[in-house]
Amino acid sequence: MVRIICLIVLFKESDIDALKVIECLKSTGMPIKEIKKIIDWCSEGGSSLQQRYDMFLERKTAVEAQLKDKTMELINHKCEYYKTALDAGTEDIHKNNKIGSF
Repeated sequence: MVRIICLIVLFKESDIDALKVIECLKSTGMPIKEIKKIIDWCSEGGSSLQQRYDMFLERKTAVEAQLKDKTMELINHKCEYYKTALDAGTEDIHKNNKIGSF
């Protein structure tokens, strides 16, 4: 005998919004433990507004620093790329480089 079970889950708009925030925070590298803390604060209501605001300000600063680091990493790489190409007199020196020129 084969038993087929169908499960339909209905989410409220607020559930979807919460999932979007969780996904966003996770994509910034925030640990799940910290994300859970935010969810707990949200369920507390207005008494935790300051904690949530402070946490998002901290996360914003962290993400801005990450973006700057990644941007500077690429810029430094490209400076080195073009410097070595200039020194060699050709970009062919980087033929096997996967990043290459843009």
